[in-house]
Amino acid sequence: MNMSSIPRQLVVATALLLFLSPAICPADERCIDALAVVEDAMVRLAADRIDSTFDAVAASTRALGDAYRRLASARGEQETSDRERWLAQRTTQGNTTGLRTWPADLKAPPSFQAAYPGFYSYNGAKLDDQVLRQLNLFEQLVPTFRAAYESFPFSWVYVTTVDDAMMIYPYLPIEQAINDRIPTQTTYYRAADFAHHAVGWTPPYLDLVGAGMMITASYPVYEGDSLLGVVSRDITLKQLAKSVLSHLTSANGSVALIVDSDGLAIDASDPALAAEIDRVNAKAGAAVLYYRSGVGMETITNRDAVASSSAETNALVEQVLAKSGGGDTLRLELDGRRVLAAPIERTAWLLVLIRPDSGLTLSAD
Repeated sequence: MNMSSIPRQLVVATALLLFLSPAICPADERCIDALAVVEDAMVRLAADRIDSTFDAVAASTRALGDAYRRLASARGEQETSDRERWLAQRTTQGNTTGLRTWPADLKAPPSFQAAYPGFYSYNGAKLDDQVLRQLNLFEQLVPTFRAAYESFPFSWVYVTTVDDAMMIYPYLPIEQAINDRIPTQTTYYRAADFAHHAVGWTPPYLDLVGAGMMITASYPVYEGDSLLGVVSRDITLKQLAKSVLSHLTSANGSVALIVDSDGLAIDASDPALAAEIDRVNAKAGAAVLYYRSGVGMETITNRDAVASSSAETNALVEQVLAKSGGGDTLRLELDGRRVLAAPIERTAWLLVLIRPDSGLTLSAD
């Protein structure tokens, strides 16, 4: 995402917010009312921007699944030449078999996230007829997956079949692939909405190969009543949030946060808060940092949950969660600060903007 992708209304709202700041705007009722309207609009537009990105990811995931379905419906019998070719290109480590998907004149396998697909089977060295047919389908899908990734390059695009074959784009070396669980047992596979044949979403999680906090959209692909597999797209949340949050906080002293409905810290505009999210989650190897305090932490079902070291932020988010509900923007005066929160509809997260009216610091220790 770049600045040109930020809605013009959000740019205008931010400019108005700066113009109507107390340093310029007199403290009369009309000016205060105008400031409130602009703040509300700015937060709502920012939340809608994130929500529209989730909508676009969901639509892209469905389109990739439909492309996979069409190819699968038209597939032919496995040819002997294809069988021999794939068997000659396999490399097996443990129960994971990777297939060479790069040109023969490339002497070594591509680097992490190089512009090649990764083909894998999690059934040992044996490649039965069904897996070999899937490899042929994967080969036909590569241009579609590459174009989808390049038009929306948040992170991985991948398909997982019911028999534990997988194509992922861009390239994931086998050393990382073998660290994964069997694909059909993973959270991203099971996040698909099988009951409604619709896109489902994972909870936010920490990417194990270093991309930070992520969320995945997964779409189950059916041929009639038969499940073929699941197509998934990841969103790197820091990349998504960066432009929106920084744009919200261009006014001096404001802090913007994204939290889930339990107060899980997803991202923050404040550098110290953002660094704490990265540091605590990296140490735990999972998404464990929450903006909750007191009794609120006792309600978290995640046994590894950790409260942020910023007691002020925890207290503010605690009160926002207690008062939030419905689809309206929430406005509160808390501890000498104006706090606004707008729901991100698709995920039930909250975008929280904390505007300074005092010298209270929100930075983590």
